[in-house]
Amino acid sequence: MKSLEKKRLELVNLSKNIVKEYGWNDSLFENISFHNRISYDELIILFPDGYKEMLKLSLDYLNYELENICSQYDFIRIPIHKRIKKIIITKINLMNKHKDFYKRTFYFLLIPMNYKLLTAYLYKTVNLMWYIAGDNSTDFNFYTKRMILSGVYSSVILHFISNDNLLETEKKLDGNLLKVSKIPVIKEKIQLYKKSLPSFLRLLKKYSF
Repeated sequence: MKSLEKKRLELVNLSKNIVKEYGWNDSLFENISFHNRISYDELIILFPDGYKEMLKLSLDYLNYELENICSQYDFIRIPIHKRIKKIIITKINLMNKHKDFYKRTFYFLLIPMNYKLLTAYLYKTVNLMWYIAGDNSTDFNFYTKRMILSGVYSSVILHFISNDNLLETEKKLDGNLLKVSKIPVIKEKIQLYKKSLPSFLRLLKKYSF
């Protein structure tokens, strides 16, 4: 890893305790500088687009870790739905190591002004999951799969950040995957996606930032 990127990731890791306490906001760099004796100017140089650039890097690195771990799995003889389950569970286990940080992060992404960032990250994540699972579709099915998985993944992440029972979260995932597998018509699958994703966004009514 290049030294510059390594330094940026070190600062992302240092930010986690600050984000857990104060959230993502314009004062983040000042707080990181104060609590870790790091030059504020250095933070600006490394993240010229501000704290949201740091947020994006934290999410991209989470996906990088996911892909790296999953590359060690032998998926050849595993049915596709079990691959998807293992990938999502792996992602949840990674997030669970710094759960308060990711909880703050996802609540922040739910703010209306961050809608584009949320949807971009969601698409990037489910696209990566299908890639890891070995999906080679290139037709309309390519988009349908990603739409469906967006709903499934969003619902499971909502459950994960809302409680501390990983077993119940896994059961939630099993239930979602079972529902999808039982729907034979693509149009109906898309309707399931449309119903699942808004439930994730409705958290806005319950939390203030």
